Amino acid sequence: MTTYRSRSAERNPASDFITYDELRGPDLDAELWAPARLPLPTGGDHIPVDPNAEVTVSEGEVRVTIPRFSASHDTFQPADSAKYLIFSTHQFGLAPEGPATFAVDLAVGNIGGEPADYRRGIAAFHAFDFEVSKRVFAVTGTSTRVLALHEQLGSWGAAEPFYHVVESPYEDFDDDFTRLRTCEITLDRGTSTATWRVDGRKVYETYGTLIPERVRIGFGMWTMLPVRDGRSRSLEGQGMNARWRRFRVRGAQA
Repeated sequence: MTTYRSRSAERNPASDFITYDELRGPDLDAELWAPARLPLPTGGDHIPVDPNAEVTVSEGEVRVTIPRFSASHDTFQPADSAKYLIFSTHQFGLAPEGPATFAVDLAVGNIGGEPADYRRGIAAFHAFDFEVSKRVFAVTGTSTRVLALHEQLGSWGAAEPFYHVVESPYEDFDDDFTRLRTCEITLDRGTSTATWRVDGRKVYETYGTLIPERVRIGFGMWTMLPVRDGRSRSLEGQGMNARWRRFRVRGAQA
């Protein structure tokens, strides 16, 4: 049985998943989670935690509400986009053969803004490797849209960067991501395949892609409007709320 260096590891025999954090509260466990640190081109780090963020941890769930986004940056796109971003302190090893699945139950709500335009505010669950491959996989969305994100970081990575947001148009989620939905990211190094599923339905799959040897999991909120003419365009009076329940892992080594 896979175990983590924390009392929070718990096996779910019915699904063979391991719970990463029981989320008992009242705060996020600092042994398991830490805010992201985004290296600034000018030196130092940017911590993407919006001052307006309200965080509640209890009964197996973390809830984040940002009534009105306030964090922005006029020149460094990652610091402008990320409004709230938390990483697991643990890395999970992926075997050379066989799939590993990372999952959470996620619900997303927009506060103001335009939910149909994901660039103005999304919430997400990630599996990613910032240390080596700079590859990111995420189930993300707005209150009305369910999306998959696949990213190769640019300024921090040696590979050619890309940033893809994908929607499966005929997977009908009733235009409703405001209720908890099961979000899964499956990574298979042996087949070089990544698969994004929501409520058991495939949202996206990519073949022949780079799959890291180790990943972290994370959660957060951000916008996707490019800085233009030296000015942020990410603050339009909008905000978000989201719930993440039962972070869990199957087929990976701590």
